[in-house]
Amino acid sequence: MRTLCRRSLFVLVSLAAMMVFSVAAFAECDTECSPVFSYCGQTCDVCTHQGIDGCDGWRSSTCGDEMGGCLDDNCTPNFQETSRTTVGTYDGVSFSHCNHHLVQSVSVTDSNHCNVNSYFYSYTYCDNVIDDYKNNCCWPSCCSGYGENGTPLSCNGIHSCS
Repeated sequence: MRTLCRRSLFVLVSLAAMMVFSVAAFAECDTECSPVFSYCGQTCDVCTHQGIDGCDGWRSSTCGDEMGGCLDDNCTPNFQETSRTTVGTYDGVSFSHCNHHLVQSVSVTDSNHCNVNSYFYSYTYCDNVIDDYKNNCCWPSCCSGYGENGTPLSCNGIHSCS
């Protein structure tokens, strides 16, 4: 009986290890490559045949061959912030304090122009910044008055850039 349990445990552990390593072996181009952040020579795999339980046929490729843009392999990007615009403000409140959030649209540009496609020299992302707070009892509002750092507080209730 003990031998059977050990064998079953060995088989179970072996199958689990094979599943983990077989999944980790593939870096799919459509999910692992980014036209902004991936290098052209970065290797990836492309699905060539879709089976019942997912892809069952692969071919090797590179992010440069599969994406509309990629970073030159011999260049290091230097992204610099070019603009920051506040689009939303909201209150993160709890019983004993609150945080005043700024939702900001941020644009950055690569001053080294490493991407092989100039369209991807710049990109925009959404940032959530806490600019002030209040420490008061009983559900303080960070949508009115002044924060602990003297910032005038107001809220428009927008939580995202889109």
